[in-house]
Amino acid sequence: MRTFFFALVAIVPAFTIDNQARAADEVPAFDIARNCREEVVGAVTSVDECTKDEIDAKNELTQRWSQFGASEKKSCTGEASIGGDKSYVELLTCLEMYAGQIKPKD
Repeated sequence: MRTFFFALVAIVPAFTIDNQARAADEVPAFDIARNCREEVVGAVTSVDECTKDEIDAKNELTQRWSQFGASEKKSCTGEASIGGDKSYVELLTCLEMYAGQIKPKD
């Protein structure tokens, strides 16, 4: 019984690490419709405009995901999820800022 417990303790973290590494290799799945419905309340933009922006950002992330480092992906995915809203636009912006692809205006 003890041997089983020790084997289980060693195996479970290995699966967790493997799943986290695999997750970092894929663009996260965000609920665009829900996010846009909540985001446009009291805003100037429409749900359709928000949805288009989110889909465009997701498509760009899908193409460029491998160009970003694992630590940046983890950090920016967390940042893009703050407050319960999960935004591909925010995720892409964060990753571009880490990569130095967005320059502040002088």
